[in-house]
Amino acid sequence: MKNVTLYTDFAFCFILLPLVIYAFPVERWWGTYPLFFGSFVAWLYVTYFLYKYFIIPKLFLKGRKRVAAVLAVLLSLSVTFFFSAYEITSPLHLAYQHQRQSAPFPIWGIRQNQQAVWLHYILVVVFCFAVGMLREAYGQKLAREEVEYERNRAELALYKAQINPHFLFNTLNTLYGLLITRSDKTEVTLERFINLTKYLYNNANREFIPLADEVDYIGQYIALQQLRLNELADVRFTHDVERKDMPIPPMMLITFVENAFKYGISSNDPCFIHIRLSQQADRLYFEVTNRAFGRKAESSGGMGIKNCRRRLELLYPDRHRLDIGLSDEGVFRVRLELK
Repeated sequence: MKNVTLYTDFAFCFILLPLVIYAFPVERWWGTYPLFFGSFVAWLYVTYFLYKYFIIPKLFLKGRKRVAAVLAVLLSLSVTFFFSAYEITSPLHLAYQHQRQSAPFPIWGIRQNQQAVWLHYILVVVFCFAVGMLREAYGQKLAREEVEYERNRAELALYKAQINPHFLFNTLNTLYGLLITRSDKTEVTLERFINLTKYLYNNANREFIPLADEVDYIGQYIALQQLRLNELADVRFTHDVERKDMPIPPMMLITFVENAFKYGISSNDPCFIHIRLSQQADRLYFEVTNRAFGRKAESSGGMGIKNCRRRLELLYPDRHRLDIGLSDEGVFRVRLELK
């Protein structure tokens, strides 16, 4: 923006205004009225910077600053009127005066130098207003984008805060079941739970984390859930990652994994959960497939899925694709692609 302003000032001072002066008979004043000519040209430059950097910015404000801008406009009009009132004679000036004196009716009009003075002044002001309006519109656009960005950040923070209790509820429910059955896996489960909560604590305020950390987190969560499963469950997690440091929002993928364990596990019937993650170049593919038991798996109405959809819209606008569906055979599938 600073460079654009600098280029605009340069173009006006060294190209546009000299061309305007040359296009009208103002430059002829240099031979007969050099002091007036120099003063008038200097006043045009003062008018440009006065309007662009003082009057126009303050006209959009309220209170005393707007009053100061209006007073500056009146002052500039007064100075311009002073220049237009200066007597400049020309070869046709005497003929014009004789015509006015001999005419039977008054001849209204202004002198040629007055026309030139006011025309140059108006051109400078119009140019300043055009540039100022564009600059103000651009500034308002940046302000709106900044407000939208801060709103999105606050919304993302809210969603992230909602994810943690969701995860804790599911994991504590698993621990509760192991404690009731007095399982010998309780101690290992508690250790894994501590590791997962440590991950939540370390990444609570981070917008992005390395993909390798998210993969490790998913692996530990799956291992934690497998402690309560029997031989009827077929759980697989395969991942192929080229760039382990690829940034990804924390706890973005775990929502779909939690959903699969919540609705895709049965202690009486054969069940499966297949999770596949692939990352190549700047693309990330994530797929979760599982049987759906009891209530239908979340497709769009659950809090976890809604949160994830909204986070994707905020963080990857037009750069993601999320397909969620339940087949007639009772297979629930989630496909996510990030660019």
